[in-house]
Amino acid sequence: MISVTPIQEKNEQERLCALCHVPYRADALAYVARNAEGQLAGVCQFHMNAEGGHILDLATPTDKDPDDALFVMGRAALNFMDLCHIPTAYFDGACPTETVTDALLCRIGFAPDKAGRYTISLDGFFKHPCQHC
Repeated sequence: MISVTPIQEKNEQERLCALCHVPYRADALAYVARNAEGQLAGVCQFHMNAEGGHILDLATPTDKDPDDALFVMGRAALNFMDLCHIPTAYFDGACPTETVTDALLCRIGFAPDKAGRYTISLDGFFKHPCQHC
C-alpha cells in the first residue's frame, strides 16, 4: 500500500527533495509517498498557473520505484489540479530518467503533443467511467 499526502511544511519539503535528489522548489506544492512500512517512497512537486497544471518533479530516493509511488503521486497531483478546475496539465520534469520513463508518463495519462511536451486534458479524466483506462 502506498499513502500520498501533501507536504505541509516547506522545511520538510526541502528535506524530502534532498533525499530524492531533486531541487527544492519553494514556490511548488508537494506530495510525499510512503510505503506500507512508512518509509519514504517518493516526492512530487507541482504548481498551477494560467497555462495549466505543471508536474515539475516525480522522484524516488533510489533509482527504483517498486511500489508504483510515482504513478500514484502523478495521479494524485492531476486529481488535485482537476479539483482546482485546471483543464490541462503538463509534465515539465526530466524525462526519460531511470524512473520517469515515457511508459510511466503514458500510464499516468500524459501523451506527447505535437511539440513533444507531455500533456493531458483533465476534462472528464476523473469522471466515471474513467476516461483513461
